[in-house]
Amino acid sequence: MWTAVSPKCCTLVLLLPLVLLLPGGRGADEELPAFGKDTVLVYKSSIESEAVFVVRIAEFAPDRFVEWEDSTTQGTIFMQAKAVEDGREFVNWRLYEGGVDTRGKNATTLWLSRRIFRELKEKQKIKVTMDGIPTWITLLGSDHMPIEVNRVSRPVPVIKTKDERGTERWFIDLENNPLLVNFLFRNYQQKLISITTDRPNTLRWIKGNKKR
Repeated sequence: MWTAVSPKCCTLVLLLPLVLLLPGGRGADEELPAFGKDTVLVYKSSIESEAVFVVRIAEFAPDRFVEWEDSTTQGTIFMQAKAVEDGREFVNWRLYEGGVDTRGKNATTLWLSRRIFRELKEKQKIKVTMDGIPTWITLLGSDHMPIEVNRVSRPVPVIKTKDERGTERWFIDLENNPLLVNFLFRNYQQKLISITTDRPNTLRWIKGNKKR
């Protein structure tokens, strides 16, 4: 049985997809702004009184150079371009040494290497080196996670993974920016709550060409 629909209603239905494609439209898969110097990432954990962990980017590509700080200490991490592209090891904690400038020669932290990301999407289950230990990681699927991007909340496309020890890690579903946005293990959670890319001079510890 057909139901009469007003011309005005039809016009609205037809225009809605176009609105999502226009500049300023907020489609769920709208690309994130490019990361670069002065990009700031803020994470919150579910323990330690909602402790805040902040990462500021000094260089995003080809090398990756960041500074980090929590409520008690700070440091810097330098990841070589080769590791960012082809690294086979993902590090959770080892590169975070308070007051120290650390270098990940063949490993990445926070971001999967592009190689690991591609293989995970293709094979669904792969073995990677995790903090020095060979570990199986399984792709659970895709989803969206709300994150504040330049002070506006938006759904960011993510992939969900789980390792053989039961830890879940969610990463942005972008090969050139597979950033860790959610870490879940038992009752502990650390998630990305905001991304800021439009503010200058955010760096506090990295000055000049310090990585060299």
